[in-house]
Amino acid sequence: MRRLTSIFLALLLAGTMCIGALAASSAEIVRAFVYDGTLYTYVSMDGMEKPVTKAEARVGGQTFSAAGRLETVRQAGAPVTWLLLVDNSTSMPAFRQEAEEFARSLAQSGGENTQFILATFGDTFVVRAEDVSPEGLPVEMEQIPFDEQVTRLHTAISQGLDYFEGLPRQRGELRCMVVLSDGVQYDPTGGVPYEELLERVGASDVMLHSVGLGGDREALDSMGRLAEASGGSHQMMEEVPAAEAGSALAEENGRLFVTGFSLSGLSLEGGTEQVSVTFAAGSELVCRAEAQVELPKLTGAGGTGADAQPPAPLPKPSAQAPGGAGGGTASLADPPAAPLAVPLIGGIAAIVVVMVAAVVLLTRRKRRIPEASSPIREEQVGIYMRLELVRGGLAGGQSQKELELRDELIIGTDPLCDIAVQDGEAVLRHVRLFSVEGAVYVEALDFSGTAQVNGEELQETRRLRSGDEVTVGSTVIRLKF
Repeated sequence: MRRLTSIFLALLLAGTMCIGALAASSAEIVRAFVYDGTLYTYVSMDGMEKPVTKAEARVGGQTFSAAGRLETVRQAGAPVTWLLLVDNSTSMPAFRQEAEEFARSLAQSGGENTQFILATFGDTFVVRAEDVSPEGLPVEMEQIPFDEQVTRLHTAISQGLDYFEGLPRQRGELRCMVVLSDGVQYDPTGGVPYEELLERVGASDVMLHSVGLGGDREALDSMGRLAEASGGSHQMMEEVPAAEAGSALAEENGRLFVTGFSLSGLSLEGGTEQVSVTFAAGSELVCRAEAQVELPKLTGAGGTGADAQPPAPLPKPSAQAPGGAGGGTASLADPPAAPLAVPLIGGIAAIVVVMVAAVVLLTRRKRRIPEASSPIREEQVGIYMRLELVRGGLAGGQSQKELELRDELIIGTDPLCDIAVQDGEAVLRHVRLFSVEGAVYVEALDFSGTAQVNGEELQETRRLRSGDEVTVGSTVIRLKF
């Protein structure tokens, strides 16, 4: 028994070291879309200590290298369009100054190749001005009357997405819609259902941000969940001064890394596809990220037909930051010393071997089932997941945790759970996370009503999106993957 325990601990330690090496740096695709035969990804990266020299995207079983340099939005001079959607209802006059200060701050910090659109909503969605200059945005904001009695918030956001998605795109343009509102939804006709809108904002190529005005916490939290489902940010004017909130949002978007991958040679019938992007420093895997992307029909030449052109280069920045994560710029033109696939496959294979061996040993010890009776299961491709503690406590006092979802992950108070919580209102095995064909789902194992997703009771299996919050007892965990 002592020998078995030693072997298990050694394997577990080795597995932890392998996973830690892969998860030391993390990446999250906040927006991904295909335009004119090119896959564009906007990626948020954390913990980058080495210069990234290569990026590859895997789509439909094929691998494509990045066409150009890995740079931030600011460094690349990537075009950014902001649609400000302002609540025009009679509850908003008290927040006029804050709304105008936010718009002025955002306009001043937007940087080059940035344009603005101003729209309002109340009873109807109205585009007030297009192609607004940074200097003209505060002037346009001053003209909003704030005089409408009906506030069709959910319908207006959906109509704003319809409008934005119908505009001609500028290459790999990043599109951001910012909702400024007190969050109160008053629509006598019902409007767009909230759950339907959550799905819509998560699938759109428009990134949604929200700015909460006033003190209706429940209404503002509901609006904030829409932004989080889109990969965007939610700011509360009670917590952040308006003049700082605009510049902070511009800086956050400017730090995103933008990459383009020519999909020439890819043939697909269109529809939603899983995309995996890996980043390497020389021959060493730095991090990877995955996302669901809506693909048009691709004929094999890339894009929508044989005449599709290679991705147009982004404008060159006036000054170039040094390479690496700190500067965010790394040449992708020169190949690394060794192919990316070698360390990637080797690392994954090592983790698979370690985890399978550990599971077999643990199962034998716990259940005392002979090795010959254990079924052989096909190893699944793992989904990298980061857990952030919003409220409550995780075992060990952690505030966040990084792991891979392969088969399932159990959340509960049992120390043997994959995600153990310290919560008197939770049970030993409270909920389970599992994946099907690259999608992540959550299922309640306890039906006391204390399992929730984004504040709503979990009554049946539900698909999760990156940024969703899962409540177990009184503990709230935000999941990013």
